[in-house]
Amino acid sequence: MFANWDAAKFWLDASQWIFTLATALFVWLRTGQDQNRQKIQAVDNQLEQLEHRIITMEENLKHAPTHEDISSVRAEIAGIKANLQQNTYMLQRVHDHLMQKH
Repeated sequence: MFANWDAAKFWLDASQWIFTLATALFVWLRTGQDQNRQKIQAVDNQLEQLEHRIITMEENLKHAPTHEDISSVRAEIAGIKANLQQNTYMLQRVHDHLMQKH
């Protein structure tokens, strides 16, 4: 009826070590999973911000002038410039005429 206390103590110590190692392994794996989850969430947040910026930019670009619009504005400016040069020339002639009268 006497039990082998040394063998029982060994198996109790071994099971305690195995349990401690299993707990440490579980905590280590769980921490890695939490870190991965946080990093994935950060990437998701950045993706949402970029998507919002792209949508905003697309909305703003809808109202931007096209190449045709810019070409027509340039043509109008060239016409105004030509008319202004003609008016300046005519005004100079009037000025010269008036200066010669006096």
